[in-house]
Amino acid sequence: MLQLRQRWVLGAGLGLALAVNASCSGGEAGVVTTTGGTEGGGGKQGCPAGLTECSGACVKTAVDPTNCGSCNNACPDSQVCSEGACGTQCVGGTTKCGNKCVALDVDPANCGSCGTACGVGEVCSAGSCGTQCVGGTTKCGSLCVDTNLDPDNCGGCGVACAGDEVCSAGQCGVACGGGATKCGNACVDTLLDPSNCGACKNACGAGEVCSAGQCAIECLGGTTKCGNKCVDTNTDPASCGGCGVACVQGQVCATGQCQLECVGGTTKCGNKCVALDVDPANCGSCGTACGVGEVCSAG
Repeated sequence: MLQLRQRWVLGAGLGLALAVNASCSGGEAGVVTTTGGTEGGGGKQGCPAGLTECSGACVKTAVDPTNCGSCNNACPDSQVCSEGACGTQCVGGTTKCGNKCVALDVDPANCGSCGTACGVGEVCSAGSCGTQCVGGTTKCGSLCVDTNLDPDNCGGCGVACAGDEVCSAGQCGVACGGGATKCGNACVDTLLDPSNCGACKNACGAGEVCSAGQCAIECLGGTTKCGNKCVDTNTDPASCGGCGVACVQGQVCATGQCQLECVGGTTKCGNKCVALDVDPANCGSCGTACGVGEVCSAG
């Protein structure tokens, strides 16, 4: 997990992941109504951070086919809106469901597959409907989010970073720590993020994954392709020992098994087992993050 050495700027106001529907609960995913503000004024007068007000509604212009990239920029009927641009296919690891690009691992209206909706009171976590979030995520409203990285729920549900801040290790700040890269208002791993592969906004195409900062059809370096992501099944709590095998809250993934404690010389930091001698997000101790351009060597 990512950590900042300190919180540079405290922020208030209201954004994963990689999730395309984060920051909204209830109603159509990615759209909430507002009673004030100026059209196009994202994050102002009632719009949460990461959303833009278009004609009285707060929308996510990265995925909204009627306001793609900017207000009133509608995609043709045969196209979808992905990463703020109209096209014939979804990119960045999202999946085309109807005329929208969605994240099947967290979207309660399309959980695991298009049209598979979770029931009342259920959430979508790791592509399966249930009453609780798994894989180290936290239930905030109707969504499972990573409170270490989500700028709308940074450190806890409803704790939002300011528009120019990012969320790193559960704290709002102006820069990312632990070797992550700031892309917009998110801290991402450009070596693995299919929406920012190798560099910000470099999205991989349909069926591709991001491995070692390159878009490809298979994973490298001992990682495993799980859906649209390359993961380490030895340590990933959302895919522990195999794709989709998610650990419950309070457990970690160690040597491919869900358990309460870490093994093999690793240390439990939050919901992950890490090697304190080389992990730039937990260098020497949990929460000690290396700065931009730094590496962690011998702790």
